[in-house]
Amino acid sequence: MSPWLPSALRVVVSPDQVTLLKMRRTLGWRGLRHTLDEARSVPCDSATGAQPWRAALLALETALPGFAEGRTAATVILSNHFLRYALVPWHAELSDAEEERSFTRHCFARVYGKAAQQWEVRLSLEASESPRLASALDAELLDGLRGVFDGAGIPLRSIQPHLMATFNACRSGLRQTRAWFALLEPGNLCLGLLDHGHWLQVRSLRIGSAWHEELPLILEREAYLADQPAVPHEVYVWDAGGGEASLPEIGNWTFHALGHGLAPTAMARAG
Repeated sequence: MSPWLPSALRVVVSPDQVTLLKMRRTLGWRGLRHTLDEARSVPCDSATGAQPWRAALLALETALPGFAEGRTAATVILSNHFLRYALVPWHAELSDAEEERSFTRHCFARVYGKAAQQWEVRLSLEASESPRLASALDAELLDGLRGVFDGAGIPLRSIQPHLMATFNACRSGLRQTRAWFALLEPGNLCLGLLDHGHWLQVRSLRIGSAWHEELPLILEREAYLADQPAVPHEVYVWDAGGGEASLPEIGNWTFHALGHGLAPTAMARAG
């Protein structure tokens, strides 16, 4: 984003609501600061329509013009309800970005079938010879988001999967450990196994409101299924629902709270 833009807009799109956060950019003696200038949450009914994102897109289209005054650019964080994830093996023979994209789509098609051919796929940047985390979303959703922001006259800086936005905000603290990373949204759990900041396993699961009771049992199952010689029992938890439920305590699992809320603090401070 240009340093001359006086504000930044964070938009979090989930099935039941759209949250808009307008951040004011000011230059002080300690450098560039971001402070929350305005916040608005718009509820939506994801039960209407075949795709769960259509109601959210309509809510965003209604609310966005109210944030179009002045010079600003937007970053969209998409709920994990709208995304699929897969680990893509490293292949040295893939020579360019187009071949990588085709192979990534092939990996999704093996898991999800023909529906994956209609998805937009993105591949994370990882060190050579390491598996890479890929995300996929409905191409219609991506086109719809771009159209809504174009219609409101607000430049769209980036569209980020919620898993990656939150993980990148916490990544520096996870580089030196082997642990599980759990991102909780209402009704959804993204659970990944990390080895010094690199993904070994990722799974997205439905989860109920009593997640603090379900999570240890899910971890026991995933640890059993993991094809690893030794599975860690450290778990880092980000609760996007912002709830106050205490972290679970069971067996030899050790849980650490990373934060809560849909928009990571580090994201709000990023330039």
